[in-house]
Amino acid sequence: MTPVPENNAPKIGVECPHCAFQQMESAVAKTTFCRKCGRHFDVEKQRMDEEPATRDSLLKRVSTLFAAETTRLIECFECQAQQTVSSIAKSSICPHCSAYIDLRDFKITAGFARNIQTQGSVHIAPKGNLTSAKVLCGGAQIQGRMLGNLSCTGITSVKLKGQVFGAVQSHYLLIEKGSDVEFVRPLKVGGATIHGRVSARINAGSVAIGKHGALEGTVYAKSITVEEGGIFHGELYIGGQEMLQPELLTEEEAQPDASLEEFGQAG
Repeated sequence: MTPVPENNAPKIGVECPHCAFQQMESAVAKTTFCRKCGRHFDVEKQRMDEEPATRDSLLKRVSTLFAAETTRLIECFECQAQQTVSSIAKSSICPHCSAYIDLRDFKITAGFARNIQTQGSVHIAPKGNLTSAKVLCGGAQIQGRMLGNLSCTGITSVKLKGQVFGAVQSHYLLIEKGSDVEFVRPLKVGGATIHGRVSARINAGSVAIGKHGALEGTVYAKSITVEEGGIFHGELYIGGQEMLQPELLTEEEAQPDASLEEFGQAG
């Protein structure tokens, strides 16, 4: 291989070990003289000392980012065993009980009247109308009408002005700013954060009301926090064992209107 002429080689930054002056040198240079103090020093040794640390640090960062972006943790609906899967996978098999696990995301943009069971997300768009006796999912976003039973192992976010007629159980509930929503049936959630207005009966591990949030109803929780500007009005039971139980809809109650057209997207 023909050597690269030094005057055409890329430049790197080096630091004089005697006076700490920094200057640019050829990437193939072995030694040089400091342009400030005039003393001689070894460029190659400095480069060899720095490269492993820089390379290892870069590889570690890339590896961490790659792993975070390409895998996710899911839970089997049948036995609750957890496993890590590729973020682009559409399905998986539980290594513990061999149950099939759907990983697709569903976006409901009009009338939709089928049961859903996925560890992906279910998004009910503003014009969406979900009518289903059983919706099991890994994440949920409610912006449209829902009549049915929703059980979410992740976060359920709600941005809606109106009523939610379905029963909701979720690991975590987020009421987004600008919402003004009434839950007709009791909520059972691990935790809840409220940034909008909500009327509900809530069974939760913890409840947090933000400075723009307002909660009216009955709350059974282990703890509640209300930021300055936040509002709570209703009955509060802290640390009690007797909790509200979710009122699940029956198959008959969750039947769609005759006028509904089945429609949705899975991706």
